[in-house]
Amino acid sequence: MPLPESFEAWDCTPPVLPTRSRLYALPPIGIGTPMVESLCSYVVRLADAHAVSVGDLVGRELSPFGEKPLVRFGRFMQQHRANSHGFHARANAINGFGEAPRRWIDTIERATFQDRLRFLTLSPFERCFSRQGVPRGTRAWCPACYEEQRGRGEAVYDPLLWTVALVTACPRHLARLADECPHCRRESLPLTVYSRPGHCSHCQEWLGKPTESADRHEPTPEPVPDAELVRVQAIGDLIRIAPALDGVALHCVWTANLKACIDAVVKGNLGAFAEICQISRSPLTLYLGGRGLPSLDVMLRISGKLGIPLTAFLEIEPQKAVAQWEAARQNARSTVPVVKSRPIEETRLALQQAVMEQPPPSVTEIARRLGYKGAERLYQVDRDLCKRLAANYRRSGRSHGWRRKGGKIICTQADLQIMLEESLALDEPVSAHHIAARVGYANDGYLQRIFPDLCRAIRRKIASQEAQRRVAMERLLTDALNEEIPTTLNDLRVRLGYSSSECLQLHFPGLCKQLLARKQRAREKRTTELKQVFDALLAEKPAVSLSAASQRLGFSITHLKDLCPEECVALASRYVRWRHDASAQRKLQLIGEVQEVVEQIHAHGQYPTLPRVAALLPSTALREWHALTAAVKAARAVIGL
Repeated sequence: MPLPESFEAWDCTPPVLPTRSRLYALPPIGIGTPMVESLCSYVVRLADAHAVSVGDLVGRELSPFGEKPLVRFGRFMQQHRANSHGFHARANAINGFGEAPRRWIDTIERATFQDRLRFLTLSPFERCFSRQGVPRGTRAWCPACYEEQRGRGEAVYDPLLWTVALVTACPRHLARLADECPHCRRESLPLTVYSRPGHCSHCQEWLGKPTESADRHEPTPEPVPDAELVRVQAIGDLIRIAPALDGVALHCVWTANLKACIDAVVKGNLGAFAEICQISRSPLTLYLGGRGLPSLDVMLRISGKLGIPLTAFLEIEPQKAVAQWEAARQNARSTVPVVKSRPIEETRLALQQAVMEQPPPSVTEIARRLGYKGAERLYQVDRDLCKRLAANYRRSGRSHGWRRKGGKIICTQADLQIMLEESLALDEPVSAHHIAARVGYANDGYLQRIFPDLCRAIRRKIASQEAQRRVAMERLLTDALNEEIPTTLNDLRVRLGYSSSECLQLHFPGLCKQLLARKQRAREKRTTELKQVFDALLAEKPAVSLSAASQRLGFSITHLKDLCPEECVALASRYVRWRHDASAQRKLQLIGEVQEVVEQIHAHGQYPTLPRVAALLPSTALREWHALTAAVKAARAVIGL
């Protein structure tokens, strides 16, 4: 007979534990809001959560997790500071676009298992805006925000909004951001070795203060202009919508929306759109063709001039943006009169009618009637009609002021003849073109027609002098090839009085090529001689520094590095090693000297204090404080003190 079951059955299979992260999975703050924290702030909070410095966290823990290390050790660090974390302060670049933010995001996500850290940077907008001028150079913060976060018991952090260079004010407290510590008066980078949330990385003092300043003697800060607050609000909205745009080809969306906006506002007239938004037309063509990216400042200017939000250019569904484009069109009409692009047939008809007008108008007048700034568009439509129009205008006698009734002649023929004869009598005559320009003519055609003989004589004299200069130039270049010391083309052009050596290369390329080859051979010879001198310097004892070698050889350090880069590196490395070895030797010698002095003082019944030991040491002994203190302590231990 089976016994009744008294106990329930237990499943003894051990549960499957999920993979644990290397670091604490600290959740980021504010994703999907304008005040989302920056990646630099997240790293600082992560270090604070593990009770370590940022330098130790990044250099010793985070750096090995990435495909490429975040901290790179050079040869000097590997030899002399192998146990250091190797981290140096970082700027706001890791909060922006490019390769650096991607490496940091990948590394931190692997260590914390947080998979949305890209929204703590501007990486989602990498293919929308140029990185030029986006990140701020130094750290900026709102003291009232710090005080408010700490007063509420919330985590103190730096929003991503504060890292953008165009953001100069806090949208919550309507006050300008601070960039200088009120205690030590120093600026700092957003991510340093000893960064702490809400504290100065230099003096470690608290950077927050109440909204109403405790110091009543401080002057009342000036109010932030509305234009700056609107700009901050637009950038905040851009940061807010980043998670909603995840996985979307933003470059295609942005280009399509910009084209739709231009079509809706000015019917595709790029020149008119550029005039309304007060930007150049050429970049617009590049943006629409996918050959360039606008800066954030340019897009803010476009959205501000059109009176539409910046986020409208990133709208995924085109139908939702139609209302924005209509609003932009209405705003553009109320601000700047837009010149509509005319059909070609309409423009050609206007030119045909202008040809029959009396008195004949100029091409410029017709262009102004049609709303064009210049006559270029008219020539593109029909060049023959434009030429007929210009010919009619010239025949009417209205093309020059002196042809009109009562018009004054620029210069009489007698005066022109005197000026040409005086120029011909000079050793270096002035050309007819320069004389015409000096008087006020557009060119020298009138002078050539009235005084052909004088103009021809001046041209011949100028050509003769030019030939003589070329002969002198050739003679100088030939003599330079025979000089003992090779001469540069720059020295020769100074001798001849030219502003550039291009004239020499234009007229005598063969001689210039020989001079350049001769100078190159001299340079190679000098380099060979210098390498031999460096070989001797590398064998000298004690080691010679690069600065001493520069003074001895009579060349600057920059010139030596240009001629012998490898030898300069070897000489500098040898000098550093020699200094290190000499310092170690002096420390060993100091230990022996201190031991003798300590035993001598102890034998006289006195306690070997540091001042007593230092007073009895020889004048040549090492006086480095840390080494001397360690040597005295070791000597006391030897004698049992």
